[in-house]
Parts: sequence; C-alpha cells; structure tokens
Amino acid sequence: MPARDFESIYADCSRLVYWTAYGVLKSQADAMDVSQNVFLRVLKHIRKLEEMNDAQLRGWLYRVTVNVCLDLKRKQRREVITDEGFEALPISEGDLPEAAALSAEQKRILHDAIETLPDIYRETVVLHYFSGLSYDEIAAYTGVSEGTVKSRMSRAKDKLFSLLKDGEKNG
Repeated sequence: MPARDFESIYADCSRLVYWTAYGVLKSQADAMDVSQNVFLRVLKHIRKLEEMNDAQLRGWLYRVTVNVCLDLKRKQRREVITDEGFEALPISEGDLPEAAALSAEQKRILHDAIETLPDIYRETVVLHYFSGLSYDEIAAYTGVSEGTVKSRMSRAKDKLFSLLKDGEKNG
C-alpha cells in the first residue's frame, strides 16, 4: 500500500467531502467550512489514515463529514437557501459535461428542483452526480443496500422529472 500524505488525501477526496457537506447543508459557504474542518481532522489523524485502504479512507471521510455537518446543523438554525445557483459552485466544465451545457437559468431551475427533494433522495443524487460515486460506493457510505440506493435514485429521478415537467407547464 503506498504511503499517503495530506496532499494526496486532499487531492483524491476533496470533491467527496465538499459535495457530501453541500448535500447535507445546502450551503456553499457552510460546505466549504465543513470541508476545512474535516481536513483539519485528517491532519490530526494522519497516522491512522495512512494505514487505511482507499475504501476505508473514503468511508471514514464520508462519516466524519456527515457528523461535522450534523454538529453544525445542531448549532445553528437551518439556513434559508438563497439564489446561489449552480453557477456559483466550483464545477469545472471538464468535471460535468452536462452542467457545462446547461444555461445559467437551467442550472438554477435544476438546483431548485434538487433542493426540494427529500434528504435521502437529494443525498443520493449529490453523491452520485457531484461526488462521482458509484451505487455500491454510496451504499457502503450510507449503510444501505445497493438496491436501496438504486431505488432512491429512481425515485429521485422521477420526482425531478415531474418537478421539471410541471415547471415547464407553469413557466
């Protein structure tokens, strides 16, 4: 197993940490703060993390990120979502070709639709599409079966389709 240092852990896992935090908190600023706190914990536990394989490390980071988010939510009232839209998020065109093709208005509409999803569906969508995790990785990190992840993703897509279709009729 290759030796890990902080930089390699950050390079490999920063997207997972950010998008997990964003999925829970729905705030860019809070997700960035949580990411910083998680990576401070990485520094604190670097010796322990050096001995982990990739799956264990990513699982540890996911769990710590969720716990830090829950701690933050307990300390403050839930933030009201502003018009931050996807265009304000750190997404490069190379990361998400679909996002690059969307206009700013379409991104805002999609963002708003994702925000209305129940937490379990929103979390699944964010982990899959924005953190780039496979269904089996999401299952391992969330502690549910892969079938449950697939079911949640299917329901999330159905709800998004319905919301976006209704939005076209009303808009």
